[in-house]
Amino acid sequence: MNAAQRAAQARLANQAAHYNAAQAKAAAAGPMHLITFWQNVNRKLAKDALDNGDPSIANKLASHLNDFYRAHTQ
Repeated sequence: MNAAQRAAQARLANQAAHYNAAQAKAAAAGPMHLITFWQNVNRKLAKDALDNGDPSIANKLASHLNDFYRAHTQ
């Protein structure tokens, strides 16, 4: 493994640790905090993909949220 691969692996490990800690903190604060945590993570994922010219993640997220809304308002 070269230096760039090690750096990328370390970055992913740090990100995972950060998200795991943030998720645990949100869960301890209550369900609405956990919902907000996941909403923010998914919005960032979609925004980053859009910034890279890929609208597919944003479209999938919007479709999933629409399906969720419809399933719980019928």
